[in-house]
Amino acid sequence: MRTPIRVSAAVIVGLAVAFGMMAHDRQRGAEWAISPEQIADAQGAGKLGVEIGPGRFAIVPVASEGADLLPIKWGLIGLLVACIVLVGTGQRGRLRL
Repeated sequence: MRTPIRVSAAVIVGLAVAFGMMAHDRQRGAEWAISPEQIADAQGAGKLGVEIGPGRFAIVPVASEGADLLPIKWGLIGLLVACIVLVGTGQRGRLRL
């Protein structure tokens, strides 16, 4: 396979995997320890907010500890997959015994 096609395929697959990981993490709410939806549900039930301890309530969304690292995770996984595609589509050497 020619090099420009290999590089293009690697970039496209790497970006697709990175965006897929981002969509998955956002769908399951990985960036929030206490999400805005949880607070709205608790307030809809007549509570002050989400109870985080005895007598302690969260009334604003709280980001998880690893939320800052999520974009790095997405980028590294996309880069790893792109490298795997680039190596996997390379020419095979002849087996010499």
